[in-house]
Amino acid sequence: MLAHKGTQRIETERLILRPFTLSDANDMFKNWASDDEVTKYLTWPTHSSIEVSQMIIDSWVAAYEDSRYYQWAIELKENHQAIGSISLMNVDDEKECGEIGYCIGRRYWNQGIVTEAFQALIPFCLNEIGIERLVARHHINNSASGRVMRKCGLSYEGTLRKVEKNTQGEFVDCCYYSILKDEYPCSK
Repeated sequence: MLAHKGTQRIETERLILRPFTLSDANDMFKNWASDDEVTKYLTWPTHSSIEVSQMIIDSWVAAYEDSRYYQWAIELKENHQAIGSISLMNVDDEKECGEIGYCIGRRYWNQGIVTEAFQALIPFCLNEIGIERLVARHHINNSASGRVMRKCGLSYEGTLRKVEKNTQGEFVDCCYYSILKDEYPCSK
């Protein structure tokens, strides 16, 4: 049985993972959600206005009342801006599994930030919530995301063909990775 905790504040060397606040809409729109390059491989469309970002954050803030809801802002300590998001989603209490998803502003790519955020969530998910199997997936052409998953200790499981639709309504292939609780060093 999973011990749901909700979106807890987690700090790393450079980052604060925290619940979104209503004041994050400007950062979200400016730093990642309005950039077609950032959303190219995601399942949601580029935000056309700050009002779209505000509406999304409003729904997330309301959902924080549910201890089964996990959506973190990735805040950079050096400038106190939200620069991306990372979430635990598709949680299945019966199978004790869940999936990590993330995105980050383009100017923060290739700096190890997503890897640092993901690595901070692994012990939270496996040890504190009690997840047995943690999954992540990426669009087949987003090899940088695959590198993040491997750096975090996840194992490549395979590619599922035409498993989801992109923002243009086209079916796309996704690569799947996972880590099991008994594979994670601090879980033994």
